[in-house]
Amino acid sequence: MSMGETHSITIKSKIISYKVRVSARARRLRITVSGEGVTVTLPKGIPQCEAERFMLEHAQWVTVQLERESNQARSSPLPADVILWHGVPTQIQRVEESGRKAHIKIEETQGRLRVYLPSGSQITTRQAVEAWMRARARAEIEKVVIEQAHRMRANPKAVSIRDQRTRWGSCSSRGALSFNWRLTMTPPTVMDYVVIHELAHLFEPNHSSNFWAVVTKFYPDFKKARTWLRKNAGALRAH
Repeated sequence: MSMGETHSITIKSKIISYKVRVSARARRLRITVSGEGVTVTLPKGIPQCEAERFMLEHAQWVTVQLERESNQARSSPLPADVILWHGVPTQIQRVEESGRKAHIKIEETQGRLRVYLPSGSQITTRQAVEAWMRARARAEIEKVVIEQAHRMRANPKAVSIRDQRTRWGSCSSRGALSFNWRLTMTPPTVMDYVVIHELAHLFEPNHSSNFWAVVTKFYPDFKKARTWLRKNAGALRAH
C-alpha cells in the first residue's frame, strides 16, 4: 500500500483535505473518516483522479461524518493524541514500520502508549488503542470483582465486559454483573467504586438508603468517585 499526497476539495463552501492511499488488496474505492482525517483508498490501477470524483459523489456522507468527529472532539477536554489510561492523561504515539506484518503492538513507555502498526495501515491509532484496552479490560475488571466480592462476601453469578454508551455497570435480577470496558481509563479507585456499587445490588436491588449504606460501608468516599465520573464523562465516552 502506498500513500499519495494530500488533496483538497470544496464541499458546501468548506475546504476539506484528504489523503489518498493506493492498496493492492482493495477491491473497491473506500472513504474513511476518523479523528486523524479523511482518507480515500484506491484499488491498485485506478487513476488518482477517481479519488476526487468519489469524494464529491459522497460529499453529504463525508460532511456528516466530519461533523460527528468534530462533536466528539468538542465533548472531550483532551487533545486528539491524548487518552485517559488508569485515570492519567496519556499521549498515544503512532509508529508505522515497513517490516511489520498485520500484527499490532502497543508498548507503555515513558508515560506514553506507543502504537506499532504496519506501514500504510488503515487502522487508526485510536482504534488500535481501543482494541488493546478492551483486551486488557476483562482481566483488570475481573480481578477487582474477585477482590471486592471477597471483602463483601458477595457471590456474583457471572461477569461480562461490554461497550455500554451510558452506563458504567449493571446488575441483573439473576446476579450477573456487566461492566463498561472504559473503566480501564479511570483511576483504580473509581473502578473499585463501580464494582462495589454493582456488587451492592446483589444485596439491595434498588438505590434505597439500605443500598447506599452497603456502598458506604465498603467505599466511604463514593461521592468523590461519582464526581470524577461526571467530570470526565466526555473524555471517557469520546472513544
